Amino acid sequence: MKFGDTKELTIEFTNTGKDDFKIEFVQGGCTCTQPLEWTRKPIPPGKKGFVKIKFDTQYAKIEKGYSSAIEIYGNVRNDMELYFLSADIVK
Repeated sequence: MKFGDTKELTIEFTNTGKDDFKIEFVQGGCTCTQPLEWTRKPIPPGKKGFVKIKFDTQYAKIEKGYSSAIEIYGNVRNDMELYFLSADIVK
């Protein structure tokens, strides 16, 4: 990605657990990664949910393989799931 560009992404996932999955809170791992919206209702086993994020390269470093994460808090073991993303940021 070119430094200064932004991109919106939607992370879609399937609940592979035995209980409904409820997302309580979503947080970006740094200022370059911001959650925009996510599934608000409990997600039954076997059904899909989503988290929509915005990645803003003006808050990232110009480097190959720049990485960030989205922290998804809910009723899962350890209270949180991490989703990692990486991009090559160029001038």
